[in-house]
Amino acid sequence: MSSWQQGDGCFFTGSGWRKCKETLICQSRNLGWWFQKSGAPCRDRMPGTWDTVWRLAGILFWLAGWLGLLAGGTPAWSAGFALVQQGTAAMGQGNAFVAEANDPSAIFYNPAGLTQLTRTQIYQGTFFNYPDREFQGQGGSSQTNHRLFHTPTVYIAGPVHQRVTLGLGLFTPFGLGTMWPPNWPGRFITTFSKLRTFNVNPTVAVKVRDNLSLAAGVNMLWSAVDLKRMIFPLNRESYVSGNGMGVGYNLGALYEPIPGVKLGVHYRSEINVKHRGTLSIHPPIIPDITGSANLTFPPSVTFGTAYSRIKPFTFLFDVTWTGWSTFDQLRIDLGRPLFGARSLVTPKDWRDAWAFRFGANYEIKPGIKVRAGYIYDMTPVPDHTFDPQLPDANRHVFTIGKEFKYKRFTFSAAYNYILFENRTKNNTITSNGAPVAPPALQANGRYSSDVHSLGVSMAFQF
Repeated sequence: MSSWQQGDGCFFTGSGWRKCKETLICQSRNLGWWFQKSGAPCRDRMPGTWDTVWRLAGILFWLAGWLGLLAGGTPAWSAGFALVQQGTAAMGQGNAFVAEANDPSAIFYNPAGLTQLTRTQIYQGTFFNYPDREFQGQGGSSQTNHRLFHTPTVYIAGPVHQRVTLGLGLFTPFGLGTMWPPNWPGRFITTFSKLRTFNVNPTVAVKVRDNLSLAAGVNMLWSAVDLKRMIFPLNRESYVSGNGMGVGYNLGALYEPIPGVKLGVHYRSEINVKHRGTLSIHPPIIPDITGSANLTFPPSVTFGTAYSRIKPFTFLFDVTWTGWSTFDQLRIDLGRPLFGARSLVTPKDWRDAWAFRFGANYEIKPGIKVRAGYIYDMTPVPDHTFDPQLPDANRHVFTIGKEFKYKRFTFSAAYNYILFENRTKNNTITSNGAPVAPPALQANGRYSSDVHSLGVSMAFQF
């Protein structure tokens, strides 16, 4: 029985709301302005109506401010620089979720799955990442500064019609955080890199047939970039910072040809963001220079299947293609010349890449699930442009997770261990308009990395 059918009615009066028996929503005097003030009893208000969505808008706006504060202050660890940890259920089973997509995080993984929700739900998740990167070369050995990165997510979704579900997601789909010691051998390539994003993703999902759902969404992406390195041979620090916004879209489908077998597909478009900002040199020898840079966030498409005909198991497999070839160069156009050049161009030549995700979950008893999975994720970075700004490599990800439901709450946690294959750099990083550091200062050598990741989430069902 829904929360709107419980209790003996809840009425707005001059002194506030009168409590309803067992009706959590109507019991809050402080939150009363979120609810219908017509004086109608709670049992006349059914979930899945427009007023349900608007009641929750206040909660969501408060959470959006919290999310924006955190996302604006902390960079994220990511695969490539695409962050795929957006839901703990998916995270615990190798991020194989496109054909299951049965909680509000489906907004990120496959919004067509939102039609499986029978009530409005709000979802909060936080993901903690502890990376360890090491370099060994002729110029010595170095480690990145150890920091704990974290990114939050917020989703809200619920039915507004028997066959229509609306959702809104707030999350950070891309991120990068790398900090090397100031005097390490590669300081003329990079000492600090940070990419922050914040995405607002409203979606609508429609059940066109009992076994087929389709969905579409809009993505409004904010992005900020900070890059630091030393300038050879001046031995002064250059600092580039900028931010901008872009718009894209996503499409999803979920199909169940026979009971217990689901097929899912989800597409996210590329998003082009023009960053505007400044280039400065410390200690200053010239005034700050304004500039701009276009950064294209890549498109991706995921295909997956979920098989649950062997109770109480569900087995899942996803494959994702990401169009990283959109990142062919990092070009910064300057407002006035620097070292005789109006643009600083660093070749990247990234290639499209694939990820293969395997997962399973087991329902121990109603309300309790355990999960496990494995991911093989291919790097998009070629040998000739591999650099310590993002020392990326093919990675192996081992995942576990657990879910516990209590009344209207769902608590979930997941752990990932990300092991990068060792990679050797043997190239020269160049940028037109800037002097090239000699080979001894190109940080050529072996790079190794691993990451410990923990995700926790809580969902509430109205």
